[in-house]
Amino acid sequence: MTANERIRLLIHHRLSARAALMRTLASLAAQDIGPGRIDVVLASAVPHAPSAQDPEFLCNALGLNSIRVLNATGMTPGMAMNAAARDADQGVLALVPEGALLSPKFLGSCLAALEQDHAQAAYAAHTAGSPCGSPLVRLRPFHPEQLSRTNPVGPAALVRREAWERLGGLRSGLRLAQWDFWLRLVLSGGGIAHVQRLQAFCPPSRRMPADLDGHSKALLVAETPGAFGPDVCRWALALLRGDPWASPFRPGIIPTSSEVRAMFTETARQAPSPWNALGLCGA
Repeated sequence: MTANERIRLLIHHRLSARAALMRTLASLAAQDIGPGRIDVVLASAVPHAPSAQDPEFLCNALGLNSIRVLNATGMTPGMAMNAAARDADQGVLALVPEGALLSPKFLGSCLAALEQDHAQAAYAAHTAGSPCGSPLVRLRPFHPEQLSRTNPVGPAALVRREAWERLGGLRSGLRLAQWDFWLRLVLSGGGIAHVQRLQAFCPPSRRMPADLDGHSKALLVAETPGAFGPDVCRWALALLRGDPWASPFRPGIIPTSSEVRAMFTETARQAPSPWNALGLCGA
């Protein structure tokens, strides 16, 4: 990537309040690679909100190369991000959540990591909040195997456009679409570089009800069975069927094979014996 090559930055704009979006745009204007290299596409679910108005004024005021507002009303997050990435001519796409405050070194550090590691994607250590709502700073070194358990990547991350297009972008029917994308990227042989310095201050993850969290994880497993062991796939299919032994497990965590077996064993142990129902026990 050349020193002057532009980056397309994708934001799913869902909040009508102006402050969250402005916090992110202002941090982009302070990037040490220069704001003139940044093309912003707002995939806006609220295109008529004040925060989505006057993109040309915002662009000139912040020194960004361009800001474009795309009407994403009624789109899922995956559909919105795919639409924002469509027809890109920039070599790198940046996925940034609305309301994120990025360090001035964020884009430069991730770009350097892409080149140094010959990776297809890169992200920096970030605060994203845990699925249960408690503060969380993700600082552990990245290993691809973590993606079969949880999602340590992003939500602010860079990906090469070639890799994005090769994988077809995000799968729009999944609630955990970005997690699914990183998993598919690794399975296809793509590397993910990790900048271990904390450079992305992101809003807390949205907390899903336990049933929805479990269903979302089970769909992720069912869509990418090659990344998971047979017992984990069995858990996912059982949960989607509504089998009583398959519990949602901990928020944001996919159970291991041993945890699935323990889940099944515990449910079987607690199940009433048919002999009890006939009054044949304890006589």
